[in-house]
Amino acid sequence: MASTSVTLRFLTAKQVRGIYRMYIMSASPTQPEMLESATASPLNNKYYGEENLFRLAAILASRIIKNHAFQDGNKRAALYSADMFLKINGYQLQKKPMAPDDEELNQALTDAHVAVATDVWTEEELGDYYESIAQPLEHRGKTVKKFRDEAEKA
Repeated sequence: MASTSVTLRFLTAKQVRGIYRMYIMSASPTQPEMLESATASPLNNKYYGEENLFRLAAILASRIIKNHAFQDGNKRAALYSADMFLKINGYQLQKKPMAPDDEELNQALTDAHVAVATDVWTEEELGDYYESIAQPLEHRGKTVKKFRDEAEKA
């Protein structure tokens, strides 16, 4: 019988730095080891039994927020990284990060990440929220393909 397991792809710290530069600002993390720790967390959690893709995305986001590797923009980096993690695995939170034509979703996502930063929400709650709003990826554009290919090689 053939295996039905799905191969998950995980973002690297280098890729998260690229996301940060692409969407937030051209700056390096002030604490690169904290970014390494944050990006290793989803893979470590999968190794210890977490199979839910959305919870793994939430673990990535939460650790980016709480490890505070960047001087500014950690919550945004967390959101964009979680969205890209989901996109390279076939789902999306947003078609385009913080697209101006979807203010309601933008605000809800912002509020969710603030809730994690202030310990109002847990990683599990964020993962459940991601799962409730995520859609199958409609189109894998050049950027998503690039990140997916890089993740496969990592």
